[in-house]
Amino acid sequence: MTFSAHWIQFILLGLMWLLITGNNIAHLINERRHGGGTSLTLFLGGFFGAAALIACPIEGAWIGFWITALVDPGSIPAIVRILGARLNEKKFRKNSTTPHN
Repeated sequence: MTFSAHWIQFILLGLMWLLITGNNIAHLINERRHGGGTSLTLFLGGFFGAAALIACPIEGAWIGFWITALVDPGSIPAIVRILGARLNEKKFRKNSTTPHN
């Protein structure tokens, strides 16, 4: 097996995914400890992971591209958390503005 440009592209994108995913984990732990917001840059980990699997020269590897976004806590898990927080915020605002008898 020769080491082609496809393998180099796959390895570089995979390393970017690992780096960003590790950073996302650290960021979310820090946010949990100290409070704070999230950022859309958290989604880059899932993007790079999906790109790595799409670029992977192993036949059929691209089928699992969505798994990297699921494993990276800054992608799908973060969007679920963000949406949940927004829904709770709207629910709280609605309940606090309605008059009580």
